[in-house]
Amino acid sequence: MGDLHSLSVERERGHMEDIWQDVRYGVRSLIRTKGFTAVAILTLALGIGANTAIFTIVNSVLLRPLPYPESENLMIVGRNFADASLISDLSPPKFVFLNDYVQSFEALTATQERPTDYLSDENQTDYIRSLMVSADFFRVLGVQPASGRAFTSIEDSPAGESVVILSDGLWRRRFGSDTGMIGRTITINSLPYTVIGIMPSNFEFAGVQDVILPLRTDPASQNEGHNYKVIGRLKDGVTTDQARSELSLLFNTFRAANPARVKENETFGLLSWRSSITGNIRELLWILLGAVAIVLLIACANIANLQLTRAIARRKEMAIRRALGAAKWRLIHQLLIEGMLLAFVGGLLGLLLARLGVGAVLALAPVGVIPRASEITIDWRALAFTLGASLLTGIIFSLAPALQTMRVDVNDTLKEGGRTGTEAGRGRLRSALVVAEVALALALSIGAGLLLRTFVNLYRVDPGFEARNVLTFEISPRGKNYDTVEKLNTFYRLALEKFSALPGVETAALTNKLPLDAQYNLPYKLKDQVKIVGSVQYRVISPEYFRVMKMSIQRGRAFGESDTASSEPVIIVNETFARSNFAGIDPLGQQLCAGCEYGDLAMRRIVGVTNETKQKSLTDAAPAAVFVPLTQAAEGVKGTLRQGSFILRTQGDPSSLSAAIRNEVRQLDPTLPMRNLYPMEQLVSRSVAGQRFNLILLGLFAALGLLLTAVGIYGVMAYSVLQRTREIGLMIALGAQPGNVLKLVMKQGMTLALIGVVIGIGASFALTRVIKSLLFNVSATDALTFVAVSLTLTSVALLACWIPALRATKVDPIIALRNE
Repeated sequence: MGDLHSLSVERERGHMEDIWQDVRYGVRSLIRTKGFTAVAILTLALGIGANTAIFTIVNSVLLRPLPYPESENLMIVGRNFADASLISDLSPPKFVFLNDYVQSFEALTATQERPTDYLSDENQTDYIRSLMVSADFFRVLGVQPASGRAFTSIEDSPAGESVVILSDGLWRRRFGSDTGMIGRTITINSLPYTVIGIMPSNFEFAGVQDVILPLRTDPASQNEGHNYKVIGRLKDGVTTDQARSELSLLFNTFRAANPARVKENETFGLLSWRSSITGNIRELLWILLGAVAIVLLIACANIANLQLTRAIARRKEMAIRRALGAAKWRLIHQLLIEGMLLAFVGGLLGLLLARLGVGAVLALAPVGVIPRASEITIDWRALAFTLGASLLTGIIFSLAPALQTMRVDVNDTLKEGGRTGTEAGRGRLRSALVVAEVALALALSIGAGLLLRTFVNLYRVDPGFEARNVLTFEISPRGKNYDTVEKLNTFYRLALEKFSALPGVETAALTNKLPLDAQYNLPYKLKDQVKIVGSVQYRVISPEYFRVMKMSIQRGRAFGESDTASSEPVIIVNETFARSNFAGIDPLGQQLCAGCEYGDLAMRRIVGVTNETKQKSLTDAAPAAVFVPLTQAAEGVKGTLRQGSFILRTQGDPSSLSAAIRNEVRQLDPTLPMRNLYPMEQLVSRSVAGQRFNLILLGLFAALGLLLTAVGIYGVMAYSVLQRTREIGLMIALGAQPGNVLKLVMKQGMTLALIGVVIGIGASFALTRVIKSLLFNVSATDALTFVAVSLTLTSVALLACWIPALRATKVDPIIALRNE
């Protein structure tokens, strides 16, 4: 037994010595061929770095659990209609009902964001992001304030005290990390709040929130606005199917007791909170991961081609080692070790590039497009992915030359006898790799081409207004000086007068919501209708609004000075609303009530019909919208006036008025902060930011794949010319013209490229369907894009072939024949 053990140890030691010897030999071999080594490492670094960067984002956003204890039990609870993957917000009565009766959850919490609150003191006033939550918020998430305490149920009641919990960021930024903040009073929206807690530094919920306030839901609320985002924590052992079944039964109970409060096909549903957060970006990230995988495959094909070329140059070395008794497996082992060394170094460099790549992607991404952006880091999973990708690519691109080594004919090779069968086999393999590169690059480039068509189509969309030479900004008056519609109107009227009088301003207007910025829906019903028939975009505007926006009144008239609080209530509707509600009927003179359940009880007469404007995005159809004059805004809907969006049409560059606008606002009320001061063209540009982001990333990867493919074609053709130097020299010596030589070489390269294009087109018909949801006004099989990209790639291949072919025409036949 002792002898067997000793023999086993000796064998292991021998294997380790063989590996170490192969590693040292591989390092020396790679150092000797510095050019090959540098190109291979850089190519691998680009491929592995791009993959690691995108995987890091995929891992952090889609795969990593949310930063809360047992986050897999956190669910979004809300209304569900036809699509189970879409969960809508709840109204206060529905939340109260569920909170009282649901049994599948440990607790439920309702949340609501207020991004236009402001914090003020004697020195400064700043906008802050407020998060309103019900008392069980901290219990549901499994987090507690780092100092102080959470809300009590009494504080969350309508009569509760005004208390607030600060974020760690606001505490440090505004209050200098003052440890004595607990118990102090701060002013939010001109009202006093007592600080009772400070959140941990790593806490984040639906983006960065500055303060957390109690929601104070009234148990007897009749508010039908569905604006509560509800999150629940499942009890241990309760499955999502069980919870979904209970919610369905509870909805039937709620509907029986409140038939007027439910819509057709509505029910209660739930969705994983992580899925709800990442739903909009999930498909894009998987597409990008697939794109960079294609780039890595192209890189591997390139390196494999280089390795095959290098293996041919080393065939005599391998034959001598075989003749001296080296086993085939040892030679294969040697080539695999060299490939692994290249992949390891390329992986290390790729990891550095990945860090830069992640930062670049986050910098390019529009605000809010990538959820959980603050959590994106290169963790152990990303490191394991890099290591795995490096090992896998090392094996892949080393496998072909290693297997070819097994077919080396020692006698033929040592005789230096021209082109061997093995060499011809390698040529066929190199040609096959080039074809694969072209096909992959074409599929990737066609995807980028379709996104480019989408981007161009978006810029051709008419938004329904003229954004050029328009400046916009927001002011959100709060507090006792603005607690009635009359006070708000007085402030807005004075502000519009001052802004209109500024040099360079043609006219100024006001609205509660800008197009392409945010939606604000209120229910409506027509005259003689008892029930609410739907919801509509509700806009309160000053009379100059249509003139500033250069919107056209299609029928009737715009608002004027005669539309006062004491005159007949009037309203203007857009063409979408008119078509939907007055088909075949003249809408002028018809009456409707918009915002009836929110305090705007007036039955308003339609005096005009305006053109449609895009609201949610340029890709979505213009929604139905109504416009109410500022002078007739109802007291019950004064909340719509809390955010005043000013619009100024200027005679020149809108940005040049920024300083003057800020000065006027300070003179109007120094306690009111201003935000979102920018030209309206920036708002339009922001509406296509997501598509621009898609195009840049996929276009960058397509360009990288195209570059690697061009290098691969060039490398194969350059080696082919070198290999056929004697043949070309003989042709020229026998009288062949340069054009004939050029045609011979070009034919070889372009044949490979065209085969790759044909295969790539076939593959693209299937692959481009994956990005169908990212396209706008262009088919996933758009013929123009397919033809244009195919011609572009063919042109690139033509150039890659032409350079070696041109070199072939300059072969000196005397030198070529003398070498033979």
